[in-house]
Order: sequence, then C-alpha cells, then structure tokens
Amino acid sequence: MRRRLTPLLVGLGLVLTLLAASPALASTYRYWSFWDGSGGQWKYATQGPSSARPADGSVQGFHFVVSKDAADQAAPPRTGPDFAAVCSATPAVDGKKRVAVVIDFGSPADAPT
Repeated sequence: MRRRLTPLLVGLGLVLTLLAASPALASTYRYWSFWDGSGGQWKYATQGPSSARPADGSVQGFHFVVSKDAADQAAPPRTGPDFAAVCSATPAVDGKKRVAVVIDFGSPADAPT
C-alpha cells in the first residue's frame, strides 16, 4: 500500500507545483506609463526613468493607466509637455539641469478598489 501511495503523492506535489508556477491571467493591467515630451508632444519613452538622462529643459511625464491588453499603447498624460509652464520661474544654473515632471494620476475610475 505504501509503495503505491508514494508515486501518487509525488505526482500530486508536481501538479500543485506547476499550477502555482503558472502565470495569473489578469483582465486589466494597471501601471505607470513613462513619457518624454518635446515640441508640445508626448512620445512613449524608450528607456525607463532609472536609465533616462534628460537634458536641461526636458519634460518627462508619468500617467497611471488601465489597459485591457498588455499590447495596448498607453495614453499619454492629459497635460501637455510645456517646460515653460512648469519651470518658467526656475532660472538656469551652470552645471545643473532643470527637468519638468508631469504626473497624471489617471481618473477615479482607474484607481484600484
């Protein structure tokens, strides 16, 4: 009896391990999208914020978005990338950069429960 039970338990353990390791299927994705702004337009960033090296006078944007599919293109921040509107009172200083950051928290409907 014990010899028949051992393979059964090993098989059950294997099945449970595989089920636990399989990816979860989400109906929506909530995440912060990252954008570069120039010329009054947003462009989806090709680098993440930790590796981006913006120039003085740059605008970077974050938008909390909800997407039904991971392949969907996220919407840019709803506020335009206008460096002067954000940083006009900040004078240029040699050896320092001024970077405007626009943060769009999304709509109340986008917030997790």
